[in-house]
Amino acid sequence: MEKKKIIIFHAEAGAGHRQAASALKQIFNEVYPEIEVSAVDPLDFTPKYFKKIYANSYTEIVKHIPELWGYLYDRSYGNWSKKQSEKIHKSIERIHGGKLCNFVLSLQPAALVFTHFLAIDILEKYKKAQLKKVPFYCVVTDYAIHPFWVNSAVDKYYVSTDDEKRLLLRCGFPSEKVVISGIPVEPRFAKPFDRIKLREKLGLEPSTPTVLMISGRYDFEGFKKFLASFSEIDFRFNVIVLAGKDKKLFDELKKVADKVKKKMPVYVYGYVPNMEELMGASDIVVTKPGGLTTAEVLSRKCLIGIISPIPGQEQRNSDYLLEAGVGVRIHDMELGAFKLRDLFLDKERLSRMFKNLDRISRPRAGYLIVKDIISDLKIRRNID
Repeated sequence: MEKKKIIIFHAEAGAGHRQAASALKQIFNEVYPEIEVSAVDPLDFTPKYFKKIYANSYTEIVKHIPELWGYLYDRSYGNWSKKQSEKIHKSIERIHGGKLCNFVLSLQPAALVFTHFLAIDILEKYKKAQLKKVPFYCVVTDYAIHPFWVNSAVDKYYVSTDDEKRLLLRCGFPSEKVVISGIPVEPRFAKPFDRIKLREKLGLEPSTPTVLMISGRYDFEGFKKFLASFSEIDFRFNVIVLAGKDKKLFDELKKVADKVKKKMPVYVYGYVPNMEELMGASDIVVTKPGGLTTAEVLSRKCLIGIISPIPGQEQRNSDYLLEAGVGVRIHDMELGAFKLRDLFLDKERLSRMFKNLDRISRPRAGYLIVKDIISDLKIRRNID
């Protein structure tokens, strides 16, 4: 018997959409190995030059003029920009939509899952005819939903917050079609762990509060200032610093770390394959509040030190974390360690924040989403 198929559509517009698709695919493969799951970028059905422009436009704007992105993001809550976005996506549909639809039809999937809105807009037209019997499931990958995500072709939404659900209800979606699930993370982030044992495994001081610093793409000088500030405080942390794949940043952070090591243990790494262990060993993660990164941090029951949120969706993610009481906003990078010291000296506040993590952490969001999709497909008789 031929395997039932599910297609997960993402898009190379920031890494988070692809990571969410990868997480869902891994969970489908783990829980329902009898189903064949494909993760697909609809931009692969457009010319290479267009994919590059679409994928790079966001990165270039937020790198050089983040305020412009914030303006465009906020402005696009109005009808004008919604229409403009539809024009862009409809132009893609007119030229390449048929090709994408034919690809879907050739696989005869039981369902389509979306971790980015682009493919929904492209395939919306075909939902009423060729894809009428194929349900659309949309997984929102931030903690605030933008109008770009809202599309009547979607059969069911998976979101992270009450506000996101309320907005979708206002758009006419019935309550049973909007599930508060959380953002899906890879299965390794959902596994149980012991913080002290992880510290021992990683060679950290087991009883010392631990800070994990994850460098963003842009504010390298600020990140170095943040690390240097640990040499000025009278409080002991384990400090783990991730430079990613940037060799220059790694070398410069190592120089700063050598000075900080006179006061406390510091570990500088480049790219790491065990992020779930490093987060699990940490009490607080200092990072930009991208949707997927935030979901991974919360899944490991870590607080978040928020640095340099990009205006737009990251700013809204930041607002959510602060309102939920699990984050602190760090504006002055050269005083970052002082901010963390003051937090960890305030035992009552620290205790409240860790209790708040228990309320909003959703490490098994992906499992909830996958099982709910399969349950819905069984009701529809798309899957036995």
